[in-house]
Amino acid sequence: MQTAQGSVPLGPNRSKLRVVIAAALLCVLVMGVYANGIGNGFVWDDHKQVVMNKHMQAGASLGPLFSAPDWGFTQRGSPTQSNYYRPLQMLTYRVVAAAFGFQASAFHSVSLVLHIAAVLLAFAIFRELAGRIGAAFAAAALFALHPIHSEAVDWVSALNEIGCTVFLLFAFLFFCLAQRAVTEAADRSRRRRRALAFTVSCLAFAAALLWKETAIIFPLLVATYVFCMSKEGSLLHRIGDATKPSLPYWGVLGAYLFLRFRVLGFVVTNQRNWGLTHLQLALTIPDLVLRYWVKLLMPIHLNAYYVFLPVRGFSDPRSVVVILFVILALSAFMYSRQRAALAAFAFLWVFVTLIPVLNVYAVGRNVFGERYLYLPSVGFCLFMVLLAEGAARWVSVRFRATVSASALIIVLIFFAVQTISRNSDWKDDSSLFTRTLESSPNAPFVQNMVAAMQTNDPAGQANAEDHYLRGISLAENETPPDRWEIAVANAGLASIYATRGDFDRALRTLDQVRIADPANPEVDGEEGLILVQAGRWTEAQAALRKAIAIDPRNENALNALGLMAWQHGNHLDEAADFFARALAIHTDVDDFNASVHSNLGAVYGEQRRFSDAISQFEIAVRISPTDPGYLTNLAAAFAAIGRISDARAKFEAALAVAPDYGPARDGLQRLPHP
Repeated sequence: MQTAQGSVPLGPNRSKLRVVIAAALLCVLVMGVYANGIGNGFVWDDHKQVVMNKHMQAGASLGPLFSAPDWGFTQRGSPTQSNYYRPLQMLTYRVVAAAFGFQASAFHSVSLVLHIAAVLLAFAIFRELAGRIGAAFAAAALFALHPIHSEAVDWVSALNEIGCTVFLLFAFLFFCLAQRAVTEAADRSRRRRRALAFTVSCLAFAAALLWKETAIIFPLLVATYVFCMSKEGSLLHRIGDATKPSLPYWGVLGAYLFLRFRVLGFVVTNQRNWGLTHLQLALTIPDLVLRYWVKLLMPIHLNAYYVFLPVRGFSDPRSVVVILFVILALSAFMYSRQRAALAAFAFLWVFVTLIPVLNVYAVGRNVFGERYLYLPSVGFCLFMVLLAEGAARWVSVRFRATVSASALIIVLIFFAVQTISRNSDWKDDSSLFTRTLESSPNAPFVQNMVAAMQTNDPAGQANAEDHYLRGISLAENETPPDRWEIAVANAGLASIYATRGDFDRALRTLDQVRIADPANPEVDGEEGLILVQAGRWTEAQAALRKAIAIDPRNENALNALGLMAWQHGNHLDEAADFFARALAIHTDVDDFNASVHSNLGAVYGEQRRFSDAISQFEIAVRISPTDPGYLTNLAAAFAAIGRISDARAKFEAALAVAPDYGPARDGLQRLPHP
């Protein structure tokens, strides 16, 4: 093991003890800082990717997890084009769901465990590269507590960031071990160990690719490391030396790209057309990199959704800053390359690992994301520690250790406070999007999400209408206009107008959805629901059946068809089938799920299947224990089979919640006196 200049080498046992203590302390730090996030719920994409994903259910085939993009089997209708082929992420969700059910705390615990694994692997790599336990611990501690990681750790749907990083770090660690074997005596045993290390590294790289496509940069990362650490030969010679060790990884990458093409039908596709010229793109990309560096250096005002504003020319003042940043970054690398090769590599690590998320057309609607910094921050943390070590040389030797330790503790306390505070923002959708709206009021997406969370009373509808109208205005003023968010907002407005009884206005608003998004598979279903509310049964049934033909998994249309079959046709078997199909799709524990269980229970009651009816009503009551209608339905089912005391208890519970609820009062009066 290398030692700091002037230090006394430690014995092997003492050195191992220090490593164990450092690793244990890192684990304690992570668990302490993220403890208040374990109890958070599912938010944002979690509902569709995990809870409502039919392939997460017990007994579902595992095949689609490997044969479709992430959103291919969670979106309604036909699989949409998506760049997200991440089967190991989905497989992990499936395993967790099988072991613990859909308990959000279990999924958050898995994210935390994988973060701890990433921290320990980063510590091992830092120790291997720097050769000093102190420097390795400091860098790993910064990585462990950096507030920028709160999104990746707290958001279940961001598990791919952590999983990919864990396996990529594992691959890099074993690559380093293989490289070390090259410099040692080349006996047969060491050659076998080197071959084994390379094999393990390649397998880990393959696993990282199946976690997230970000891992494609690994061959370049390996070449960058060898190039930076090489000290002899011409530039071309060093480039050649750097290329050779990366060749096996290029082979693994080629196999992955072939698999990806077979599954997706393409290697990469655009998620949104931003309409940028080559010059604008050339200015926007380094501007994004600069923003990422600033967020790493100053992890404050964290936000789940940043408004993307491309640099559209030299008239934008940011263009000057971008040019200066590029010059400064190149100068910093050239300077450190000659004097501190490891620092130069750590510096480049950030740039190299950001490459996949700089394709603004491919990354999706949220172009700048904090979770994208999870892997780049590994190099950043090492770079900052090496930079601090260099600065510490200006401090007297007598005070150097004290000053360094104090500085680290201050930074870690700041990081811990920021992270603990940020964890609570991910508690639920309301907390997340309320907080996000404060930071990004000009984001159409955020306006629409906040609108969707409003209550269904007149005040909530008025608030939602304001947010949707604001979202439409913002989306129309974007360049180019964000037609997807325009469609989402108009669909929300149509629902509000229908609830108010203004059905003609609701239907006209749906026409705006069709204009903004002609291929939208949900418009027919929404039209059918509005027509149901308007009492236009024949038109409603035609629209709903059209919606189901387009999208057999439209739970709202299935529920509406069930209601029509039950209440306007008395086709009880058909109604029960529709409700059961809706429940098989919408497994999230929410008000809609409760209402469908209650509907199915009512149909079973009319079929005199009272035991089945009771089971359905009990589920509805568990989900919404203060709903007097569900309590009354359950009480009536108990009364029908002679469980009078149970029926009385439920009627009384309904009246305790709503003393003027007539059906419960009438049902209680009809019960025989005790």
